[in-house]
Amino acid sequence: MRELRVNVTKIAALAAMGFATGCASFAGAPAKPETVASVPEKPVFLQTDVLGLEANGLDALLGPAALIRREGSGEFRRYAFARCELIVILYPDESGNIAVRRLDAAAKNSGEDKPDLDRCLAGGPAKQAAG
Repeated sequence: MRELRVNVTKIAALAAMGFATGCASFAGAPAKPETVASVPEKPVFLQTDVLGLEANGLDALLGPAALIRREGSGEFRRYAFARCELIVILYPDESGNIAVRRLDAAAKNSGEDKPDLDRCLAGGPAKQAAG
């Protein structure tokens, strides 16, 4: 009787391993997580591409901002990017030159985790709908 139980246990373990292996090799299952495949090989932008730009250079590089809010001598801009909302803050330096001094990434939807800034920039701007 004991021998039968041991054999049944071994068979069940082998069946479970075979099932797990079969699921992993299913033709429709991706070999790697989707997030790895969606990362572009070459980033669209790096932080160094944006930091220090004046407003005109920023517009030329990123296009129109989804939101611009002026506060005193500074400016807050939000750009719709593929993976996030890019937050750009321009303010004057000691010489009075207004340029990009800070970058941040915000989630596209409320409740989502805060995205990584470098990954956000790497994805580039969101595609504009044809109108």
